[in-house]
Amino acid sequence: MGRFDRIWLAFEKFAIFFSFVVTMTVVVILLLLGIGLWRVAPALPGLRDNTICPLLAQVDGLVNDFNNAVITRTITISQTIPVAFDLTLDQNTVVKLTKSIPLNRSATFVLPGGGGQINGTVSLALPDGMSLPIHLTMPVPIRQDLPVHMDVLVSIPLKETELGSVTGQLKDILTPYTKLLSDLLNCPKP
Repeated sequence: MGRFDRIWLAFEKFAIFFSFVVTMTVVVILLLLGIGLWRVAPALPGLRDNTICPLLAQVDGLVNDFNNAVITRTITISQTIPVAFDLTLDQNTVVKLTKSIPLNRSATFVLPGGGGQINGTVSLALPDGMSLPIHLTMPVPIRQDLPVHMDVLVSIPLKETELGSVTGQLKDILTPYTKLLSDLLNCPKP
């Protein structure tokens, strides 16, 4: 018998012994668990009815509630918004003079009956406080920073966010297990 054959034979004996030890350990553990369950068996209906079945129903309800949850929050907005635009005015209005306005204009006067014409100057003053009807057509540039302070109520359904798919997957994963355990334990249906 060669050196390699002796090493292989030793390995085989060790593997058989190791397998025997592991198998015996598993058998002893299963026997101990069986004895423990046998002693606990009378308490199982109470444990099932008072703890396990309500817990399974609660897990199922929580997953449904989580999937249908809505995030409701009041967000306070407090910032300054720059406003820049041109407002075009095109309207009739009445203005009141704040001081006397002198007017001097060149004028040509035509005399009646073919008497000729006279070139001259007309001078007059529009009095302070006089109302003048005018038509305004002009762009008015608006450039201002406006402070904005408000509370905004936000309501976000969770299933419409990125978490919606996660909660759906969680429900898909847990539902078969809770149903299986409920059926195995013969839990009452909600």
